[in-house]
Amino acid sequence: MRYLLFPLSFIYGSITSMRNLLFDYGILKEKSHPIPIICVGNLSLGGTGKTPHIQYLLDILKNNYKVAVLTRGYGRKNSRLQLVEIKSNAFEVGDEPLQLKQNNPECLVVVEKNRNKGVLHILKHFPKTEVILLDDGYQHRWIKAGFNIIVTPFSSPFYNDYLMPFGKLREGKKGVIRANAVIFSKTPEKTNPTLKKGMLERLHLFAHQKAYFSVIEYHQFKCISNNTELEGNNPYSITLVSGIANANPLIKYLKEKGHSINHLKYSDHHNYTSNDIDDILTRYNAEKSTKKLILTTEKDVTKLKQFLPYFKDVNFYYIPIKIKIEQSEKFKKQILDYVEKN
Repeated sequence: MRYLLFPLSFIYGSITSMRNLLFDYGILKEKSHPIPIICVGNLSLGGTGKTPHIQYLLDILKNNYKVAVLTRGYGRKNSRLQLVEIKSNAFEVGDEPLQLKQNNPECLVVVEKNRNKGVLHILKHFPKTEVILLDDGYQHRWIKAGFNIIVTPFSSPFYNDYLMPFGKLREGKKGVIRANAVIFSKTPEKTNPTLKKGMLERLHLFAHQKAYFSVIEYHQFKCISNNTELEGNNPYSITLVSGIANANPLIKYLKEKGHSINHLKYSDHHNYTSNDIDDILTRYNAEKSTKKLILTTEKDVTKLKQFLPYFKDVNFYYIPIKIKIEQSEKFKKQILDYVEKN
């Protein structure tokens, strides 16, 4: 039955190709801005791990530059331009923008679907801003980013995928030509170098384009109510609550650490309700182990915190993550060279 979608993919691909050609030939106009703009996007639908890579860029830049993050705030309840504050409501600004703001309180985070409008707002009201990180703007070609990064999952790289709705690609694979860097995200540690070499060759990059592999680093569990770390590394019976696109790498990590997992999977960017909380607690309370806890992701915790009174007698934690980019100095130099020259 899925193959019946292939003609629709052909039609969709024709439309996106024509649109890109109109931009390439200047018939549709990209708007440039007098500030370095780094876009982190992908060719496929969500789940590639863009937000941790935005955080990685912030860690590179924020000590020497005034950095702003501009994102659409996917899944929020309204569409107006908003400045994200540490105590903002995730339902109003989006879970990932709130996560970025809470982890980087010194940085400006703005949510606005119209990227040009968002940039103009930043330049007008925050003129000391020196760099803008554009989240998920690769297909938003009305704005011209100076530096484009594509993030693609190691387990399902874009070159193995197909256009929507048959596959998950937002545009054709040739769209990689606009990227300055491609990052294979969620790379398993100790991956065979020969496999990596083959993956790099399949990108068919030009000389000015660079490619990297990034690895997820999981950190110690933190208490949802006070951020204290869970002491020790004993195995637990974990009720895992996730509203992310792909929890498989996390589940694999937890099992390798000896934990037993009871997974409650919700859709990406899920807006939790009191009924969901009842389900979570029912599943947790049914677990007979004396060494048990509820665990969620750093993204989900932005929405689950509002339900804290329901969890007052429960061991409830989240797991922070960071990414590590192989050839990190080469990547850092590529980023800093762009910012310094622009």
